[in-house]
Amino acid sequence: MFAIGDKVVHPRYGAGTIVDIEEKRMGGEAARYYIIELIGRPSRLMVPVDNADNIGLRPPIRQIQRVFQVLTEEPVPLPSDHRARREQLTELLRTGDPLLIGEVLRNLAWRDHRSRLTEADSKLYQQAQNFLAGELAASQGIDLEEARGQLLSALDLPNEG
Repeated sequence: MFAIGDKVVHPRYGAGTIVDIEEKRMGGEAARYYIIELIGRPSRLMVPVDNADNIGLRPPIRQIQRVFQVLTEEPVPLPSDHRARREQLTELLRTGDPLLIGEVLRNLAWRDHRSRLTEADSKLYQQAQNFLAGELAASQGIDLEEARGQLLSALDLPNEG
């Protein structure tokens, strides 16, 4: 059970703050909902209190250093076929697991360093970056741009030449 003011992470939509817990009637039944203001987005999310565990609503990762460790590990080559690559990366992003999303960010950053990203890859790269920056901001109580800067700094790709 979360309380108003708690930082939480939705596996699909990212980090936010519970700003209210409301009772709403839908389909003739009353249910309580967490009202979550998402970090870095001008929108709110409603999550049924009774279904929050099944949805995967969780507190932000506490061991954020593990995410930074993932970002500095050796990148894994991605499929050269753009459809297979997009499918693989989208599946990892949908897990909402910050370590897997860190792998997506690292691998796409490396791919971008070696050759330009496709438009679809760029969108996935932004999704991964936004998700992790929000989680980092929520976890450490910092603003989104500072969190994004820390992530990009951690990627520290080597110079060629």
